[in-house]
Amino acid sequence: MSEIGRRLLIIRKQRKLSLRQVEKLTATISDRYSDKSRSISASWLGRIEREAHSIAHKKLESLKEVYGVSHEELTDEAIPEDEATHLLHSHFPDIPAAVLKGLTSFGDPLLPPESWFAYFPLTTLLPPLSIADRSGYSPSRKRSRNAEHVYGILGASDNTLVPFVQPGAIVEIDSSIHKVESGKVFRSIFERSIYFLRSHDGYHCGWCELDIEREWLTLVPSAMSIGSHRKWRYRQEVEVVGIVNRVLTRLGFPKDPSFGYMSPDENSNST
Repeated sequence: MSEIGRRLLIIRKQRKLSLRQVEKLTATISDRYSDKSRSISASWLGRIEREAHSIAHKKLESLKEVYGVSHEELTDEAIPEDEATHLLHSHFPDIPAAVLKGLTSFGDPLLPPESWFAYFPLTTLLPPLSIADRSGYSPSRKRSRNAEHVYGILGASDNTLVPFVQPGAIVEIDSSIHKVESGKVFRSIFERSIYFLRSHDGYHCGWCELDIEREWLTLVPSAMSIGSHRKWRYRQEVEVVGIVNRVLTRLGFPKDPSFGYMSPDENSNST
């Protein structure tokens, strides 16, 4: 399998599209442009995914549109040479460097395009990264992020905190704090601490409650989320990675209804 064939297969699987579905979608694009060279048959795409073949530019353009990705994401031709991006790429080899590079320096936007969701379906803790100097990027002028700060990504399927924090958000975590506050009264939801957790089945991010005996920790979802409460034995079945200091998130409501909550208009019409 060629590198681009492998990447095409990964992206198609992440988009949950069959070969026949891609064929139909590219046929629509071909009709729109009145250009048959833009259409892609299921058999041709399957062969490209399995074998080493070149791909005509117009067919690549059709695949970019169907998958909703950039040329760099599709081909992964432009991989930055900075150490941080290579570190991320080593941890997430199936994700194009073009998608990961936004996490490696202050000079780039930290929130990638919507295609970001397809690569992180679950909430994930990122490995420690080095970053560029704020005064100007230079690969030779690296400094470490605060050793106590780590970063996580809320997965596309994680609607625990919506609409306050959207799926795909990036969170900065103070990993020096491992205790959950209990018995504290908050004047508003915005004063309530957000914790990043690790359990046997993955990572979680949200508000937390402890029982009086401090034996059980409960993850509390937003009232607008369809997510359910999760409960673990405190310190035995769940680990507090840290407390969330900052959040970089999109504003508004995602267009994709699969994120599991309703916009205010939709909510007002429900019973």
